[in-house]
Amino acid sequence: MKKFLFLTALFAFAAIPFTGCTTKTHVPENAQSPISDWNSVMGTLTIYYPQSSMEEVFNATKKGLDEIKYFRTGETPAKDRISVFARAVGDVKVTVDIAVRVDVKTKAKTTYAVISYGTWGNLAESQKIAGVISKNLH
Repeated sequence: MKKFLFLTALFAFAAIPFTGCTTKTHVPENAQSPISDWNSVMGTLTIYYPQSSMEEVFNATKKGLDEIKYFRTGETPAKDRISVFARAVGDVKVTVDIAVRVDVKTKAKTTYAVISYGTWGNLAESQKIAGVISKNLH
């Protein structure tokens, strides 16, 4: 019985990192949708731009990363998504993935950006990046 309880507790504890924890956060500069999603397990901030095209968000991202003095190292365009790569001070990897999500029922398109700062993520820095992207869309 003790072995069963021990194994049950061990598996429950081991499953915690895989359950995911998404928290609503606020990016006041984003007038289109000021609420964004922070995923603490993946270390990513997802911000939504329902009134902007993928190209507009892409251009705002490049301009924003340049404004905060991040060194842009490249971009990977695809048919339905664009990834922008940069390096922050201390050689921290920054990735902004831009894509469009289509609602199945209403057929409404929403452009969104997933910001990843460093290996484990950093909410404050991700919000700073989201803020300059949002500011450049106005």
